[in-house]
Amino acid sequence: MRHTSRFLWIGLAFLLSACMQVPTRTDTPSALPTLTAPTATSEAEPIVAPEVTPVPTVAPTAEPALVTQPLFAPLSDAQILMETLRPEAEMTPEGTADMTRYDMTVQLADDLSAVTGEATIRYTNREAVPLDALYLHLFPNLWDGGLTAANVKVDGAPVEIAWPSGDDILGGVLPAPLMPGETVELALEFAMDVPSGDGVGNYGEFAYQDGILALAHFYPTMVVYDTDWRLETPSSQGDVIFNDASLYDVTFIAPTGMKVAATGATVESRDLPDGRTAWHLVGGPMRDFNIVASKSYASEAQQVGGVEVTSYFLPEDKTGGELALKYAADALRVYGDAFGPYPYRELDVGATATEAGGIEYPGLVVVARALYQAADPTGFFQAATAHEVAHQWWYNVVGNDQINDPWLDEATAQYATELYYGHVYGPGGAAAFEKSLDDRWARVDHADKPIGLPVEDYVDREYGAIVYGRGPLFLNALRDRIGGEKMTEFLRRYYEENRWGIATPARFEALAEEVSGQDLSDLFAEWVYGLPQ
Repeated sequence: MRHTSRFLWIGLAFLLSACMQVPTRTDTPSALPTLTAPTATSEAEPIVAPEVTPVPTVAPTAEPALVTQPLFAPLSDAQILMETLRPEAEMTPEGTADMTRYDMTVQLADDLSAVTGEATIRYTNREAVPLDALYLHLFPNLWDGGLTAANVKVDGAPVEIAWPSGDDILGGVLPAPLMPGETVELALEFAMDVPSGDGVGNYGEFAYQDGILALAHFYPTMVVYDTDWRLETPSSQGDVIFNDASLYDVTFIAPTGMKVAATGATVESRDLPDGRTAWHLVGGPMRDFNIVASKSYASEAQQVGGVEVTSYFLPEDKTGGELALKYAADALRVYGDAFGPYPYRELDVGATATEAGGIEYPGLVVVARALYQAADPTGFFQAATAHEVAHQWWYNVVGNDQINDPWLDEATAQYATELYYGHVYGPGGAAAFEKSLDDRWARVDHADKPIGLPVEDYVDREYGAIVYGRGPLFLNALRDRIGGEKMTEFLRRYYEENRWGIATPARFEALAEEVSGQDLSDLFAEWVYGLPQ
C-alpha cells in the first residue's frame, strides 16, 4: 500500500494561480508549478517500528466477538461485482470463482475504543501442490498492536494453531491436505483495542485521532502463496501489504451518527434499536479492506465519467476537502485516459491523522489531515493525492510483490503523477515534477543503486530516494528509448493483461520488449537490476 503512504514527503513548493485549471479545459494556468529541492525540515522519513513481539509460548487469546443474528442477507459473488464494479471493468462471476472471499461482522465499541469481529474466509487452493495449512497475517502485531484471534475452525472443526512468525502470522493446520482446486471455509473471531494516541501500523494507519477513526489492517488477512507461503516479516519502511485480489461482504456496526467511508460500496445502512447503526459494505476484487469514519465528517461529491468521487473531511478543513475532491477527480480522468478504465463505481478520499502524506486502499485513498490545514494546500497535498489515486491502477488492479519489488507500483505511480502534472499544467508542469524526482534521487548523491531491490535492502533515505526518485526516472528513460506512443501502448497492455493478478519485473520487461520490438536488457540491467553492462 500504499503509500506514501509510502510516497514520503516530496517537499514540493508550488506557486500556483488562485484559480487552478482542470485537465479537461483547453486554457492553461497563469502560473506553472515551481518545484524546489526538499529540505530536512520539509520531509517525514519512514518511522521505525517497534521490535516484533517474541514467539509466544501459548497462542494469543481474545474475548469472543459479539455474535449477532445476520442483519443483512449476504450477497452472491455476482451481486458483489454488480454493486462494486462499473461495466467497463468487464469482470464476470466466473473470473472470481476461485478468489478468496471474506464475510465479516465487525462491531465497534460504543466509546470507539475496541473492535470485535467474526470472519468466515472462503479459500480455494489455486496452486499446483496440496496445502497442509493456511496462514493469516495479523498485521497490527508487527507493531505490537494487540490483534488477537480465537475459535479458529476449518469447515466447522477446530484446528491446531501454529505461530511461525511471533504473533503476527497465525497458521491453521488442516486436518487433510487441501488439494489443487479444492475449497475450504476458515472461520475465526478477532478483537483489538483502537489506539487513541499515535496509532499502530506503518504511519499510524490504525487509530482514533482528531475525531477520525482509521481501521487499516484490522482483520486477519490471508497470506499469499507464491511458490511457498510468504511468511517473512516485512520491512517497516515500506508497504507490508502483499495480497491477492479478494471479495468482501462486511457488516459494520458502530454508534449512530458516524459517517462511514469504506473500500467497495455501501449497499444499505440500518439504524438499530440500541443506538447503533449497521452498514452493509461489499467490494471486490480488491487487495485490502479498510474503513474510515467520523461523527464530524462533512463530504462533497462529484461524478467523473460514471464514477462517484467523494471527499470526506472535517468541516473546519472545507477548503482542503474541496481541493482533495478536485485533485482526485482530475487524476481519475488523466489515468483512465492514459492506462485504461478505473474499475469501481466509487472513489473516496478521506482525511485522517496518518503520519504519512497519503495511503492507498482499493477505491479509497486517505490523505494526511495536516496537509488540508497547510498554509499552502496546493503543494505536496496535490502530489500526494494524485500519487495515491494512481495506486488504484498500480497496486490494486495490477498487483505486485510490494515487499520484494516495490518499484513496480511505487515508481509507476510516480510516473503517473508526472503525467498528471503534464495534463494539468502542460509541459512545464511535467518538467517541474521530473526535476523533483531528480532532487529526490540527489538526496543520496545520485547513488548508482538499482531500483529493483527488496525494501529491506535500502538503508535510511535510500528507499525514498531510489524507489520514488530514481524509479520513475527509469520509466522516463524507457519512454525515451521506445517512444511515447509505444510507452502508452505498453502501459495500457500491462494494465489490461495483469488485471487482478500479480505482475513481476520479468513480465514487465518482456511485455515492454514485445510492444517496442526492442531488446531492452541493457536498460533494465542498468536501472533495475544493477548488473554489469
